[in-house]
Amino acid sequence: MNPLAKQRVTGPRSYLSRIHGVLAVAVLSVFWQTAYAVPFTFDARSLGMGGTSTATADLANAAWSNPAMLTNQRIDDNFSVLIGFGAFVRDDDNLIGDVDDFQDADDRRKAAQDAGNLEAEARAVLDMYSIVNGIESKMIAPEATALIAMGKAFESFAMAFSVRADAIAGGVVADLSCDLTKRGCDPYEILSDEYNILNIDGVMATEFGVSFARDFKLWDRKVSIGVKPKVVELDAFSESEAILTINEDDDFAIDQENRQDLGAFSTVDLGMAIELSDSVRLGLNVRNLVTDKFDLFDQTLNFDTEARIGVAYHNNSVTIAADFDLTENEPLLPNDSFGGLRKQELVVGAEFNSFDYLKFRLGVSKNMASDISSGASNPTYTAGIGLWLGFNLDIAAIVNDHSLGAVLQAGFRF
Repeated sequence: MNPLAKQRVTGPRSYLSRIHGVLAVAVLSVFWQTAYAVPFTFDARSLGMGGTSTATADLANAAWSNPAMLTNQRIDDNFSVLIGFGAFVRDDDNLIGDVDDFQDADDRRKAAQDAGNLEAEARAVLDMYSIVNGIESKMIAPEATALIAMGKAFESFAMAFSVRADAIAGGVVADLSCDLTKRGCDPYEILSDEYNILNIDGVMATEFGVSFARDFKLWDRKVSIGVKPKVVELDAFSESEAILTINEDDDFAIDQENRQDLGAFSTVDLGMAIELSDSVRLGLNVRNLVTDKFDLFDQTLNFDTEARIGVAYHNNSVTIAADFDLTENEPLLPNDSFGGLRKQELVVGAEFNSFDYLKFRLGVSKNMASDISSGASNPTYTAGIGLWLGFNLDIAAIVNDHSLGAVLQAGFRF
């Protein structure tokens, strides 16, 4: 009797079912955390322009991009409110595709087993082993985002109240089944839900900040300095599921014991902007001047200083900008396995303005960090649109070969 015939036979899973299953563990790991805090992060205008913002932000979004840019507002505007949300899944190494192929091979194995075709069943099992042999170190990184800010410009200074949270997760497949070609390998491991486990680890960082900025003249040029004291609260969470059994029918929940309150700390961001000419601006944003670290089981979560520089050309019709990370930024995750998610980005973007009622945005970003996969270093393209409908409505999307995300936000200013 075929030793694999003990396995239960189930109906085939559709492609959408399998993709839904992977994202159920990955993305829902992030969204489930909203019971504790609403996630907030990047804004739609910046994302539509590739992620540029250091020298292009204004009163509405400067609280996250560069607090010095609070002094950058249109002549008739001195108050703004901004609310938005979004989600993004990075799958640079096509881990979802591998899980899909693995489950497809398992479906073929079950069909062959049901038909008594031992040769086809063996081929399917070998395909499953081949996928597992290439899945090690591949990662998936979902993020859930939203934001809210209120800015006000006065005669001598500008300020903003903001809330930002980053719900960030990373997933890798661990506890891999043995290599069938090696002596002593148990052939049942590939069909067991105790092996080939997708482990999701994540952090919810919720930030409450108050930003202040003031501009002055230096050599007849406008110079702005901004500062943002902030408090950051951190929660960690985790979840695991075998890639063999991930499907849309699973009841998904993160157990209480898989969540941990890491506490809070205070830090400060510093920003600067200089008008090099009437149309060219240089910006610098330094985040987390006061660093901290948190112990989580046998790992350490580091909250490090980050710095980004940006330059922008602007006139009434177009804005062209470029930003570059001066630091290589590790992911805000406690697991050393996620080093491949580090970033040091070069981003370029443009915004085309049509009478202030309609704005088109395009951008591209390139991850320049060291020791990342070829997929992670591929360019990522963004696009966005801004509408004035009596209020501002902004939509942005980001895409590359295996990653996808979008942000929607609304607000008003006067």
